[in-house]
Amino acid sequence: MIKPFAVFTLSAFALACTSALAATGTYQGKALGHNAEVEVAVTLDNDKITNVQILKNFETPAVSELPKKVIPQMIVDNQSLKVDRISGATFSSMAILNAVKDALKKAGVDPQKYMQGSRIAYKVSVPTKTDSDVVVVGGGGAGLSAAVAAARKGAKVVLIEKMSFLGGNTVLAGGALNASDPALEAKQKMSAGQRKMVEDLLKEEPKNEQQAKLLASLKKQWDEAIKKDPDILFDCPELHALQTYKAGDYVADLALIDKLSKLAPATVERLDKMGLKWNDFSSQYVGAIWPRCHDAANYTSGQGYIDTFRHTIEKEKLPVTILLQTKADELIKKDGRVVGVKATGPNGEKVTLNAKKGVIMTSGGFGANVEMRQKYDKLWGGKLGKNIGTTNSRAITGEGILMAEKAGAGLVDMGYIQLLPVTDPENGTVSGICQGTAIYVNTEGKRFVNEMGRRDELSKAALAQPGGVFYRMCTVKNARINKDGLTTLGIPVETFLKSGKVIRGENVEDLASKIKVDPKVLKATFDKFNDFCRSQGEDKEFGRPSCAPNIPMYEGPYYAELRTPSVHHTMGGVRINTNAQVLDTAGKPIPGLFAAGEVTGGIHGTNRVGGNAIADALTYGNVAGESAVK
Repeated sequence: MIKPFAVFTLSAFALACTSALAATGTYQGKALGHNAEVEVAVTLDNDKITNVQILKNFETPAVSELPKKVIPQMIVDNQSLKVDRISGATFSSMAILNAVKDALKKAGVDPQKYMQGSRIAYKVSVPTKTDSDVVVVGGGGAGLSAAVAAARKGAKVVLIEKMSFLGGNTVLAGGALNASDPALEAKQKMSAGQRKMVEDLLKEEPKNEQQAKLLASLKKQWDEAIKKDPDILFDCPELHALQTYKAGDYVADLALIDKLSKLAPATVERLDKMGLKWNDFSSQYVGAIWPRCHDAANYTSGQGYIDTFRHTIEKEKLPVTILLQTKADELIKKDGRVVGVKATGPNGEKVTLNAKKGVIMTSGGFGANVEMRQKYDKLWGGKLGKNIGTTNSRAITGEGILMAEKAGAGLVDMGYIQLLPVTDPENGTVSGICQGTAIYVNTEGKRFVNEMGRRDELSKAALAQPGGVFYRMCTVKNARINKDGLTTLGIPVETFLKSGKVIRGENVEDLASKIKVDPKVLKATFDKFNDFCRSQGEDKEFGRPSCAPNIPMYEGPYYAELRTPSVHHTMGGVRINTNAQVLDTAGKPIPGLFAAGEVTGGIHGTNRVGGNAIADALTYGNVAGESAVK
């Protein structure tokens, strides 16, 4: 039985001096993790730790999975707290250990008693040699999508991941997947601003034959849709492709974009058949251009994609072997063909992975590699040093790009690095409670940008504000908090309120007072914004095209969260064709080498559209898996 305090088998007299006596009972402790407090229950029998149970844990699921599983057992088995942190899950590991220490203190037991002897490390071994049809390098969304696709075609697959968990950047993402879905999007009304966006796009002079074909197809579908019902929100793959091409300043490979936009709806359908359930509405994330974002209804964030692929592998008994804590070092080439990977295992052992059919690189970009950011940056004037945070996993350091380059791959668009404007100024994370395109207000209480604009435009505008920060604001009614008080990343809103990362005001004056801005200025800002939202007319200040029903600031209580830009995505990488084959510097396919996801370049141009990264990773991951088996 778990009780909030100690359960002793001591006399009342002994209770006063428990530190000198052996404790028996169950005690609760807690400690701060990366996202929120982790709570544990520790059971003692005469000071012997017989059980460690995790009661509450709001850490990122994929990251905390292994620590939750192994650290409590290691503590019990070794009667020690001198347990090494799990690689890549430092915060989660330390939170569990510190929570156990807290419980011991409440039991009147000195935690130092369990800090004697040698350190205890979690060890896992992998085979030093494997033979398979396909080797996948990287266990994020693209890698798992590729592994499942190849295995469903009958290939024997080995997937390696250098971290102790699967997920890459996918599990840290908000989870939006862009795909045109006319039936779903038709639930929304099309604003005058949105209509103008399409009409302006149709007026563009095509830059190439493929754009001309897409524009002609779009015009035909647009004319038919407007004639049928001019008020419902329109969409089609051609609009998705053309908006993506334009948002990347026309430098991307339109053939890659076209295939992505055409196949993305099939990706949505494929995931649905695997068990991922979609919300019955589409949304628009930061920099998404159009409300075609799909979100999972039965998961928070990008975790759902990782779990769905894992469950599919288990349920269908697919021939996929996953080797964690195994870092790829070099591609093996023989007679001009990539035939495998040299890697380093969890304990430093050298590992050889042979691939009969091909190797698929899905190792991500280089957003967490400061040296590479500074080397390649062409957009931010050398401002991407250590002083600016990143939303990326610390594993996203570009080795896959460099390995492919060494094997002869051509690189493209390496200088284009994206900042996400709405991140936590302290740690660069995307955690928060307000919808992405909610109102942005600077520290003077004024709007300063079209919140539905491109991410590079939003980031530049944000960096130009006093202190390079601003507030993203929403109301209790339109905040992204579920019935259990959790955010889209599964973090309790109370955690943000207690830490001061989110500020709540009962009314405009209260909120203004707490964030130290003039209440009259803030109220005027809200009033003007609300007038635009009510009318759905023209945003005369900044040209915002529309205002979704869940955006207006009509009544409190209100929330404000301080935001600033952080490095989010690297648009450049290895060059591929529409079959996900890696191309050499002359534009020819390198036999046996494929790639998908952020390790590739050429799809997003100078600026990635919000919601396109997951669509890209999962769609081209599937393409790569199927292509490798052919």
